Amino acid sequence: MKLEDIAWLSFKDLREKKVRTALTVLMVMIGVASIVALTSQTAGISASISKSLSALGPTSVIVMPAGGTGFTAADVGSLSSLPNVSAVIPVIEGSGTVYANGQNTSVSVIGISQEGLREFVGGNVSMYQGVLYNDTVAPDALIGHSIAFPSSLSGRQNVMVNYPISLKVDGGRSAQTLTVPVVGILNAVGSSVVPTDTSVFFSIQSAQVILHRTSYNLIIVKATNTSSVAALSSLISTIYGNRANVITTQQLLQTASSIIGSISLLFAIIAGVSLLVAAIGIMNIMLIAVYERTHEIGIFKSVGFTGRHILLVFLSQAMIIGFIGGVIGIGAGMGASYVVASVFAHAGPSGSGTTGTGAQNTQFKGGGGGVYVSSGGGPGRGGDSGAAPSSSSSSSLSYSPVFTPSTVLAALLVAMVVSMIAGIYPAWRASKMEPIDALREL
Repeated sequence: MKLEDIAWLSFKDLREKKVRTALTVLMVMIGVASIVALTSQTAGISASISKSLSALGPTSVIVMPAGGTGFTAADVGSLSSLPNVSAVIPVIEGSGTVYANGQNTSVSVIGISQEGLREFVGGNVSMYQGVLYNDTVAPDALIGHSIAFPSSLSGRQNVMVNYPISLKVDGGRSAQTLTVPVVGILNAVGSSVVPTDTSVFFSIQSAQVILHRTSYNLIIVKATNTSSVAALSSLISTIYGNRANVITTQQLLQTASSIIGSISLLFAIIAGVSLLVAAIGIMNIMLIAVYERTHEIGIFKSVGFTGRHILLVFLSQAMIIGFIGGVIGIGAGMGASYVVASVFAHAGPSGSGTTGTGAQNTQFKGGGGGVYVSSGGGPGRGGDSGAAPSSSSSSSLSYSPVFTPSTVLAALLVAMVVSMIAGIYPAWRASKMEPIDALREL
């Protein structure tokens, strides 16, 4: 018996029972779509986090105050004198609200040197318009792209270079509103170690005046090479003890990878349950098909079909169901992935009159004896700030689903294999039917 004959006989019954076939394919499609959508989400989030953390580079050691006292210039000098240190980047951070042309956006206010900013964003400050501020006390502001182009205005520019903006700096009873000139606008960054798109950057000197702060919230220490990172991190921990939380970017990546791995396992179990339900449905439908075609099977055997031929016909039918359901499921899973990513990107809270930017803000927060990575806000405060973590106009998650050929192919193969496994018992039952008994069934 030719393979095309087996395929035709398999497809013939599926075509005649269109509704039943469609429902069976739908079960497989849901399982495959779950696999594709869930794996692409975790891969996309993992890639986004890795990209954000890798911007600091593998030689970075993040030092955060663990108590109520921030870092001083003496701390910066002390860290600079340690062996295997190539650079020390102090950071001052606060929160505020930008008012411009009737729009108000919650922002992070960050004080950092020009060179430190370059290190902070991965070595290259990509400008949309204007220039960087100078490392002076002048309150020149460099703003993130989403502040200049708020999503509430559908991408229209709301803030211009060389024009002032009103910045209300949070500080409880001491909150004040300042008018600061904008000297530059950054290109859109998206995922970043700091909420770059929704931040206003100043020089260290001007940030100290604006935020009424002399201590630093965060210090990034750059090691001379990757091989000395662990020793440098250990040395800093020994020096500061419980006064500071010390963590490397590699440790953050490992922690993030561990969390993503746990989430991936959970998603795999969910997708597996979906496919298990689909397999039970396929077995049930095919058993019904075997009983309905009992007389037909008897005719086939009486004209020379062997049990092997009958087995192949029903297994081919299961494989076709798995293939069609797999192909449709891959397309549906890809579409669902982008929908979910888009929902997350626009689900963040916004300031009054302005929607969120959709940027994934991965920051380092110190204080309270813990170190953790979170979304939204800015680096934790220490020292004389005494304030709560900053707000951002967006705490939403921005990422792109990641699809790999191996994942897509694996999803399709799993669908076909699961379908064929589910069809083995019905096919075996059909192949073992006696021709005379089968012909008696009308």
